[in-house]
This record gives sequence, structure tokens and C-alpha cells, in this order.
Amino acid sequence: MKYLSCSYLEHGIDFEHRRLTTCCFTCHSGGGRIDIADEYNGELVDWNKLFADKRKMREAHKKGNLTPNCIGCVFLEEKDWDDEDYINKLQFNYWVKCNSKCIYCYLENHKNKYEDMIPYNVVPVIQDLIDKKLLRSGGEISFGGGEPTIYPEFDDLINLFTKSGITNMRVHSSGIRFSPAIANALKERALNVVISIDSSSRAIYKKIKRVDCYDKVTENIKKYAQANPEGYSYVVSKYIIIPHVNDTIVEIENWIQQTRSFGSRWLALDIEDVWYKMNSANIPDYYLNLVNYVLNRAKDLDMKVELYDRARGLKQGLNLV
Repeated sequence: MKYLSCSYLEHGIDFEHRRLTTCCFTCHSGGGRIDIADEYNGELVDWNKLFADKRKMREAHKKGNLTPNCIGCVFLEEKDWDDEDYINKLQFNYWVKCNSKCIYCYLENHKNKYEDMIPYNVVPVIQDLIDKKLLRSGGEISFGGGEPTIYPEFDDLINLFTKSGITNMRVHSSGIRFSPAIANALKERALNVVISIDSSSRAIYKKIKRVDCYDKVTENIKKYAQANPEGYSYVVSKYIIIPHVNDTIVEIENWIQQTRSFGSRWLALDIEDVWYKMNSANIPDYYLNLVNYVLNRAKDLDMKVELYDRARGLKQGLNLV
């Protein structure tokens, strides 16, 4: 039967700092991140209990009783969802160390909370999920953080998924450290890498990232693109619009052209989180016009654009908070 749900609620897990949730999305009125387990530190998961909890939410949604955390989410979709128990959406957001200092990052703005956190080891959990044949391809396996490429078990995870035939991995990276594991997976078309460069010039990059690594990042994007020159959509250049910092048509147009020069044809767009939440009830039309500008320019140049949740909500006219 048709009912309102999403692929994360149905078949997803998000590994967070000391907790498991259904997803990592928080920019909507419900707040997202439904707890699967709190005070979690890498223990093997009771899959029977996890799927039982998901079935309860599923049955509630079938009756029209939307989970409060999901209210207002841009990923909700009414369709005939399956009733099977499996996982095909995995998000890894449990490491906190990074090699950048982005002005918009929640880790940078709450250092006292996250500085001493020690990430747990998730490889045994994923191996258990694979051994029990509960992991399916066709969804997405997403790495965030922190910076994934500097975490000790990152390569092990990428290799584990690749050996298991998973071809739907996505890594969100600063791009500062070149990862051979990412390059190898790009060659196999098993992964795409999303690099938030947020600029088209060294000066703006340094202002946003607070590290002087623009040249290194642009070189690494080119190297990733060269790893699979035919699969140009596997290397994604992301731009987070930051009001009064990088929100000009000139900077955005230069970013689009820069991405083409790197050998990529894939763009991703979002808006800075804190500003967006503070202004969600009255966001100037200028920012919707910026989103539309990117969409129109991409169409003109035969490029692809992915709108992340805040940019998608703005485009859909949703009042996300």
C-alpha cells in the first residue's frame, strides 16, 4: 500500500557520535535523527530488534501517524514501500577529527563537546551485517565526519564494501588528503566523492576553510577526475552558500566553470545551516534565485546538479528550521 515514508526510515542506519539513528538530517521542523540506540560505542547490533522497531514506525505511517521527528522532511515520499527487513542506506558520521576548520562546521563551533571524543570501531558491525546477508546494494553508503580519509579504518571499510560488491558509496571529503582507496574505487565505479570547495579562489577558500590548502584541493579533485575520466559524474564539486561570504553570482559562475576545468560535470549545492535555520521564516528571494541560477547554468552546460536538503527545501518552498 502507498504511505508516506523515506528510504532512510525504511532501510537506513546512521552511525553518530555515541548513538545510532535512522538518518543525519535535522533541517526540518521534526528535527530528524530518530534514535535506534543511545550510548552506542560500536557494539554488535541486535538486527531483530532494529527491524522490529522499524516495522512499528512503518505500521504507524501506514495508518497516517507520521513519526514526529519526520515532520517537514524533504525526503518524505508517498509510494508503495516494500515490507522487507534489510539495510541499504548507511551513513557514517561518528568520527570528529578533520584537517579543515570550516567556519560553518558544527565540530569547529562546539570544540569542547567533540575534541576528546574517541570514535568506535564499526568494521565488525558492518562485517556482521554482510555475513547475515542483511546489506543490499541499490541505496547509498555515505561517509561524513569529520574528515573520513584521515580515520584509521576508512580504507578497511571502503575495501570491505568493494569486495562485497557494493557500488553505491559516497564520500564527503575536504579533499585535502588524496586517498588511493577513493581513487581505486572511482576506477571501479563503486564510489563517488563529494568535495566541498565552496569557492573558486584561494582567498575565499582560505576565509571559509581557515586553512591554506586551496591549491592542494584543486589538484586532488583533478587527480580523482582522472581516475575515471569516462565517469565524470563520480567526482562532485560541492558549494555551500554562505551569506555575505561567497554568495555572489560571479563567485558561483567561476565555481561552475572551475568544476568543468577539473574534468567533472557534477555539482552539489547547499546553504549554510545556522544562517538558514535563523532565517528560515523569511529567506530573501535572492537565495532562491541563486539556486535557480545554478540549475539553469548546469542545464545550459550539460552538467548535473544535486540539491542538498536546505537548498532542496528552499526550491520546494518548504519552511525548514
